[in-house]
Amino acid sequence: MAAAKGRVHPLPPLAEKFEMPQGLRLAWRTVARNRLRSFLMMLGVLVGIASLTALDSVGESTRRETLRRFQRMVGTFDTVIVRPGANRSRGMPSLTNVEPSLKFTDARAIAAEVAAVRQVALLQNAFDVDVRSRDQAASPAIFGVSANWTDLRGEEVAAGAFFADEEVAGLARVAVLGADAAAALFPGQGVAGPLGQTVRIGEVPFVVKGVLRPRGAGPAGASLDNLVYIPVTTASRRLFNRDFLTMAIAQLRDPSQSETALRDIRALLRERHQLAAAAQDDFTLISPRAAFGRVAAMGGVLARILRGVAVLAMVIGGVVITSLMLVGVAERRREIGVRRSVGASRGDILWQFLLEALLVSAGGGLIGSLLGLGGTQAAIRLQHLPAVPPWGALGWAALLSVGLGLLFGVHPAWKAARVDPVAALRS
Repeated sequence: MAAAKGRVHPLPPLAEKFEMPQGLRLAWRTVARNRLRSFLMMLGVLVGIASLTALDSVGESTRRETLRRFQRMVGTFDTVIVRPGANRSRGMPSLTNVEPSLKFTDARAIAAEVAAVRQVALLQNAFDVDVRSRDQAASPAIFGVSANWTDLRGEEVAAGAFFADEEVAGLARVAVLGADAAAALFPGQGVAGPLGQTVRIGEVPFVVKGVLRPRGAGPAGASLDNLVYIPVTTASRRLFNRDFLTMAIAQLRDPSQSETALRDIRALLRERHQLAAAAQDDFTLISPRAAFGRVAAMGGVLARILRGVAVLAMVIGGVVITSLMLVGVAERRREIGVRRSVGASRGDILWQFLLEALLVSAGGGLIGSLLGLGGTQAAIRLQHLPAVPPWGALGWAALLSVGLGLLFGVHPAWKAARVDPVAALRS
């Protein structure tokens, strides 16, 4: 009976099928016992996963915010912007920095003769113009625009109304104020307070007809609400005394036909401006969709570089896992020999060491994900970015953690499984 009690029996076949919980317990015990080594092994994975999680979430939030600001600045993407000059002007075009090559008749010809164009909005603008209302003064941007301007820009009137085609045709002296301009000229009067009151733009009186809803900042951070809209005809003849435009915006019937529209508009303007075949365009055509694509591509390059750095950190972390586990195999030869002597197979040893690598890598991934999410939330709040669900980033973190544990844990586990139990017990 005593001999029977001391005898070591191999695991029955049914128990072998449930070896995973036992192997997991052994792996967890080893990881918990060697806390410093386990932490050093998971450090690279932790840093890499935290970086990737934060980069993916913050990058997507930044992309959406950039798209929102870009769209607030340019309006809808189904347009073609026509600017005078061969792209030599910099910054926002105004009467002081563009060539007088884009005429009112050019805009009317684009609307009438280019089949892909639904309508054309006109712009004649200037900056640093004094605007006064009784004892208040400001210097907002003055935009002389056509009545269809808000259709293409997506702007909304908070109080009052935008001016109509009849007022543009009649050179009416009416104005629609941006939210910041209204607050500066009529402080404390609320959104409807300026309606019906008079502002003097360059000593020319205008009656306030409407106030726009706030739009916030553009991509560069400048306010999009510090402006005054007036009819483009009034701006041209009664205020600026200029017969050329600073910009025309052509809305397309079908956004997928932007290349056709660009080609037809270019051909029409070159013919109207009597440019020789070898001559350079005296105008510039811009597709907002293509422009945003270039901006997004530049941001994508930076994001890929940063992701590469994060992946490099994870690879270094994986190499550290391999190195320290190989050291552990050498130090634990006697433990391996004892386990083999009591019936553990090579597969059991391989599975135990592989589970240790998976636990370390998964632990680093979990902590890294939590740190990355915390950093993401902090960045979103500090930069006032839109919140984005992090499920994609968390999915990648989980896959990479498991993948790294398997990839860099296989070799040490294989080495441990190949240890000769007799030689290990003698060492």
